[in-house]
Amino acid sequence: MGVSLTEYDVEKDRQKGEEMMAKSGSRGVPVVDIEGIIIRGYSPDAMKDAIERKRRE
Repeated sequence: MGVSLTEYDVEKDRQKGEEMMAKSGSRGVPVVDIEGIIIRGYSPDAMKDAIERKRRE
């Protein structure tokens, strides 16, 4: 989709785990943050929609 991706292991990086909890309100993974749009769980359609929405902004 032509985007950059940074992956974090929230089990190994405590700070990123706390950040994930603050953003999603859940311990469930994955959590995807697309420039402030938070998606909980694996949802290719939701990720594509969020990327397209950000591109239009």
